Amino acid sequence: MNAAYKALLKRPPLALCATAAGLAAWFCAGSLAEYQGPGWKLFITLAFMLGALLYSAQRIQRHYTSTAVQLRKAIRANVLDVHYQPIVNLLTGNVVGAEALSRWSSKGTATPSDALIAAAEKSDLICELTRSVIRRVAEDYCTYLWACKDFYITINLSVQDILDPTFPDFVANIMATYNLPATAIIFEVSDKALSDPKSAATQLHRLRACGHRIAIADVGVDGFRLSLIESVPVDILKMDLTFITHDTIATKDAQWRQIANIARSLKLNVIAEGVDTQQQLLHLTSEGVLLAQGRFFAKELPVRALARRYFQCPASNRPYID
Repeated sequence: MNAAYKALLKRPPLALCATAAGLAAWFCAGSLAEYQGPGWKLFITLAFMLGALLYSAQRIQRHYTSTAVQLRKAIRANVLDVHYQPIVNLLTGNVVGAEALSRWSSKGTATPSDALIAAAEKSDLICELTRSVIRRVAEDYCTYLWACKDFYITINLSVQDILDPTFPDFVANIMATYNLPATAIIFEVSDKALSDPKSAATQLHRLRACGHRIAIADVGVDGFRLSLIESVPVDILKMDLTFITHDTIATKDAQWRQIANIARSLKLNVIAEGVDTQQQLLHLTSEGVLLAQGRFFAKELPVRALARRYFQCPASNRPYID
């Protein structure tokens, strides 16, 4: 086998396809006038066939190594991981709950939670992903968190989950299988997931009737509709502080203060998300916001680390309280 032939075999499938097509085009463009024998016609036919086969092989390889296919395999093999971001009571310093965040490592590279959710939604795997997360949370709770009194986990739902009529029954079966109280799981929905408030309200009422609490996420984010609070059942408002700057956090008429006042008048609990600084905490407690999560307390933790954090001295979770 000569060096030129070896070099040809090393080229990518698409390049080989182009090479084969180019050879065929060259022959068809005029060279056939000189080479009319059956051998050359066979060569041209084989070149076209080789190019088509290589192109098909490349398409098949791309399909089976695509993100969607790998994610589907990971979900069905139950190899996705779940980490938890602690929710802290600002008065006591105790960790009272956590938000479940799905994690996936493909070929040694970790996929951020937002990117994972986007990939699942794009490939119509979001319902499978949510159910996988719920199942894993139930397993983790029974194994590591069963001794954590009144502890709860919040789980994010997509619009597809909310509009799936079989979802409440799935949840009920999981809770029964793992013998978990409904108060252990809070379902969290965003403005995007409530695009059809009437249908969403029906499903959320079913979950609430089973004893689950409902939290609305991203309250305060630009475009959020406060009217949703009146349209769907809600127990908790999760107020996003990631967009609040050093200057606006202290403003007397800031939107987050208005949200805190609305929650207080409606007797709803508030969880402040994205808390990064002690300054934010001081303003939050002044408005009666007593629950928070964010990098100021901890990054997302594996379930064993979360359980250890629960039983730590409360002072380690609240360096900012006198």
